[in-house]
Amino acid sequence: MPHATLVNTAIPDSLKTTSLFKEHLLTTKNTEYKFHYTHYDYLAASILLFSFTLFVWLYASYFKRLNNTIKGFFINRFANQFSRDEFSFGNRVTVFLSIMFVFMITLFVSQTVKYYYGLGGVANNFFQLNLIVSGIVLLIYLVKFIVIKFSGFIFHAPKPASEYILTVLLFCNTLGLFMFPVVICISFVRQISPVVFIYSGEIIIGLFVITRIAKGMLIWVNGLRASLFYLFLYLCALEILPFIIMVKLVSLTIK
Repeated sequence: MPHATLVNTAIPDSLKTTSLFKEHLLTTKNTEYKFHYTHYDYLAASILLFSFTLFVWLYASYFKRLNNTIKGFFINRFANQFSRDEFSFGNRVTVFLSIMFVFMITLFVSQTVKYYYGLGGVANNFFQLNLIVSGIVLLIYLVKFIVIKFSGFIFHAPKPASEYILTVLLFCNTLGLFMFPVVICISFVRQISPVVFIYSGEIIIGLFVITRIAKGMLIWVNGLRASLFYLFLYLCALEILPFIIMVKLVSLTIK
């Protein structure tokens, strides 16, 4: 016996009803399909992704050396161990951590400048600003290492010069790791004002620079038995002057 099919006539057929998109007073502006893009910093995201991949690889392959690098900047015993192991520019961990340092400092300075001053001057977009800042950072540290080596040659103190270069390398390698989460927060955290992370980054950099200056003064005092006048020249030539030059060069790019 065939079964009867019940049809609910109270529910209208959607194929026969009038479309909501036809009976309205809105005027059509664009008849073509358009994608909706949100503002997103792909350059910073790419750099951070590369840096994160680099850090994970170093953590998995060179965990002990990575751990000793951080300890070496704060504890002299580990720094001396690095000195005996010929911690140099050619070491793989040193090279990759130095690259990460340049990336993190460049992004931090660029994001800070962009937040407070916007873009303009020579650097009229974010890519140009990052390129200029990274060039300034590399130039400053290249000149710094040359001056340290030359000072060690002039004062017949190659060992203190080598120890101070080691200190600067440990400073760069360790600071890049500490600035990594700060730069990530500035780029992606939206619930908290970027000023909080900018101030945090400035405090971290300040503490690291003070530690580096103190360690550098101890190296030169113990190695050269220098007077207060030479220590003042050291602070001006190797620490204060490069920082002033870097700030001045960055400021010129945004005017």
